[in-house]
Amino acid sequence: MSLPWLAGTWLAAAVLGAATGHWPQLRRAAALTGMAAILICCLLTSRSGTVPDPLAETSPLLSREAAGLLVAAAAALWMALMLVDRLDGRELLGIGGVGGAAALLLGARSPLLFGVAALIAVLALTLRWVSVFPGRATLAAGRVAGAGAAALVAASLFLPAPAPTGAGAPQVGMAAGLLAAGLVALAALIPLGGWAAGAMASLAAPEVGSWMLLLAPAVLVSSAPLAGALPLAGRLAVQHSLLTCGLISAVWAGVQASRVEVNLRAARRAGGSADAVRSAVRGGLAYRRLALGDLALVAVGVGTGQPVGLDGGLILILTHLVAAPLLLQSSRAGLTLPRRVLWLALTGVPPAPSFWGRFLVLQACAGFSGPVTIACLVALGLMTMAGALAVTRGDAAAGTPAPPHQVVAAWALGAAAAAVAVVPMVAVHLVFGATA
Repeated sequence: MSLPWLAGTWLAAAVLGAATGHWPQLRRAAALTGMAAILICCLLTSRSGTVPDPLAETSPLLSREAAGLLVAAAAALWMALMLVDRLDGRELLGIGGVGGAAALLLGARSPLLFGVAALIAVLALTLRWVSVFPGRATLAAGRVAGAGAAALVAASLFLPAPAPTGAGAPQVGMAAGLLAAGLVALAALIPLGGWAAGAMASLAAPEVGSWMLLLAPAVLVSSAPLAGALPLAGRLAVQHSLLTCGLISAVWAGVQASRVEVNLRAARRAGGSADAVRSAVRGGLAYRRLALGDLALVAVGVGTGQPVGLDGGLILILTHLVAAPLLLQSSRAGLTLPRRVLWLALTGVPPAPSFWGRFLVLQACAGFSGPVTIACLVALGLMTMAGALAVTRGDAAAGTPAPPHQVVAAWALGAAAAAVAVVPMVAVHLVFGATA
């Protein structure tokens, strides 16, 4: 299947899913059928093979790595729709818009198409978020992420950049600065990442998943070819920006996730603030903070420029594609044990899949410099503590018991996490291809 047809499939599924909003009995069936059709189309597209020149001026084509990411993201979003408590029939609008743009972004053969696709994805994301939860958080998300996508479009005017000699030096600096700013904003890294925490705290799982499971990984995975269009000085500037901002963001996310867990335990011991405790647990606040930290570590792996760091980032992406569909949801009776299994996968304690991903990122940092290694160790320690606190705390089940199909889906995710933990690199090669 060609890339334009794949992007059209995402959009068509979104429109069909939204059209069933007035017929409650069709909502879930239409949403799940639409996502299943997208998943099948992504599988067909994954046969396109490896693209030898990422920025060749040819028609768009997905690499095996990019197609695998789309397949895994579509499967994760399908599971998120399966596990959500209620559907209004319009969840696919944001998912379809972002997915179609992400397909073009991942298959872009030119920097301009990459930037335009990112801008379309942010526009679709912002419109959906603002319509679901209008407020400062979602408006800020649209402004900052939109500015980042616009920076990528502006950077395309200077790419590919010449060697930084004479008159070419300002062009290289401008391209590197715009590219770094765009990637940092879209990946929600400090100092441009405050919008993600605010928006994610207010949105349901399918809305969060369209960014966390699709757009952000797509941008990070496909950022290396863009940086490769720069001379060595510009490429190093972009990589060092991702490395520095990623490390700061990972440390901060670890602090915040640990703080949420400590506050929850203190509130429970005091026997007060029951509503706040229930809201934080059901909203997956600690998980969302931890997910931001792991996305930052993916950026760190990309920023090191070392293959082992990229492998670690892919393992972390795969781990959250497995864990997020359930941990982004409310805690319900019948889902407590599989939720704890998935929290174990995120603790960073061996043989959890997150351990292997974070270890490989740490190994890449060790090959970079000593201070970078120390900062990475601090981030890993904080995130491990947050995950361990979440496992020992457990999730207080609330509401009616989960239906059988949700229990089966939750345990399927737990089994997938166990498989990634046992054979992490085999899982990465299966999803992203042997060259990943």
